[in-house]
Amino acid sequence: MMQNSAKKLQRSSHIISVLAKYGFRDLLNRLPWNTNKPSLEIGVDVANISVYRRIRMALEELGPAFVKLGQSASTREGLLPQELIEELRFLEDRVDPFTIDIKSYIAEELEINFDEHFSDIDPEPFAAASISQVYRAKLIDGQHVVVKVRRPQVDEVLKTDLSLMRDIARILVGYSEPLHNLNLPLIVDSFAATLVQEISLLNERYNIERFAKNFKGNDKIKVPKVYPKISSDRILTMEFMDGVKVTDKEKLKSMGLDLEEIVDNGINLYLEQVIVHGFFHGDPHPGNLMVLPNGKLAFIDFGNMGKLLSIDRQNLEEFIQAAVSSNAVHLADTIEDVAIVSSIPDRARFERSLYEIFDLIDNVSLGDISLEFLFDKLWAIIGDNRLYFPEYIYQLIRGISLMEGIGRQLNPHLNIMKSIKPFASRIMRERMDPRYLFEKGKNKAFSFVRDIEKLPDDLRSLFRQIKLGNFTLNHHLISAKSFTQILRKGVNRIVIGIMVLSLNMLAGMVIIAHVEPKFLGIPIWAWVFLATSFSLSIYLFVAMVRAKNRD
Repeated sequence: MMQNSAKKLQRSSHIISVLAKYGFRDLLNRLPWNTNKPSLEIGVDVANISVYRRIRMALEELGPAFVKLGQSASTREGLLPQELIEELRFLEDRVDPFTIDIKSYIAEELEINFDEHFSDIDPEPFAAASISQVYRAKLIDGQHVVVKVRRPQVDEVLKTDLSLMRDIARILVGYSEPLHNLNLPLIVDSFAATLVQEISLLNERYNIERFAKNFKGNDKIKVPKVYPKISSDRILTMEFMDGVKVTDKEKLKSMGLDLEEIVDNGINLYLEQVIVHGFFHGDPHPGNLMVLPNGKLAFIDFGNMGKLLSIDRQNLEEFIQAAVSSNAVHLADTIEDVAIVSSIPDRARFERSLYEIFDLIDNVSLGDISLEFLFDKLWAIIGDNRLYFPEYIYQLIRGISLMEGIGRQLNPHLNIMKSIKPFASRIMRERMDPRYLFEKGKNKAFSFVRDIEKLPDDLRSLFRQIKLGNFTLNHHLISAKSFTQILRKGVNRIVIGIMVLSLNMLAGMVIIAHVEPKFLGIPIWAWVFLATSFSLSIYLFVAMVRAKNRD
């Protein structure tokens, strides 16, 4: 414990020095662990360097965790000044490689005899980042592999930095209006959860295995094979992917590959990751996407993956449906449902802003509009309403924007909206499927019945609270038993009425969708729904007549 406190104190001292160097004296005076208020000289010309550039420079000097936080914040457009966004986009995860005896490191970490598994390994890494570095190697069977090794003590360093980040975030909320709007503590918490997963190479191995399972049998993509027996949480051994960087147009042409086909495959594969599997690459920049000699695409670096829960996928489907049908009211509802925090001062203005985007799309050729441009418009609207979303939304928007950017480099006439429409049509077909409609209707009915069943308990709780308060409820019930019976009958009739309405709607949807098989030109499922609805209607009518006669 004392050792951790000493590390935090040492690290906090360095942070204070860096902040002072870049002119953030105001912030220094508010930091809770700046108790001795040291007198520090400012190291840069504050007058001639913008505050946004100084923020970026400070983050770079503070190290990998702060750089990654800045990169994460750079996706929060609409909540930060555009000048700061542009500066944060210049942040690069640049670090010098660490020096180790890689053979001894692997043997000790995996508890193996190195020469029994590997025939050779390059002692120098060919890539280095803040969390890990990568070596080329060859297995005993001749297979070329890459060995990803996590930096020693990176866990402890990041843990200390994340703790200090939370302290700084709480202070920065009151430092300026843009930082207050950004909801920085929420970003730090979300970032911390993502970073903890990213540093685990065991987690990355599971990501690769899940990704490979999702695309099993797909001949347009190649997923690297992993070697579990020579992998751990600190070491990941996987197949070497010998390909060409996806943006190297000249090299791709010299290989006789069709650039437009590569673009179409890449966009479709990414959309499939998002819409079909709900498990997508979180950082598909050109360095993480290559083309193999046979034309297959290969994603690499699976540490940062976006994951959609079932409710997230439903919201995404709602968003796509609303966007494709230009339904601003539906889109506004979906955006508000997804947001963790929202403050919409003028709902009508919010919806009108969305209609303006639809109008822009309708009056300009889709091929002339980039998603980045549309996202900029959407971010401006989101910023005006202080909407904050789950991390996967920012990963998704960044991922799609990166994929479109890559696509336009290879094919300037790319129309990504054209690629999205088949997936939107697929969603519509699935939602019109009688099995989906029946299952959704059943779940809604069960949910409604559960709520009704809990109503008496909720009423008792409410009455109890009133009784304990300062209010007096004067109401005489002739018979509690008769009241319960009346309530039960009323609830039963409401449920039956809702079921009748739902069945009629289902029948109409099935008829519109032309679901096979049919009888007399009408889908059999529609006949079933209508017959059930008619029977329930007769039952409800007879019950109401009998009750009236008894009264």
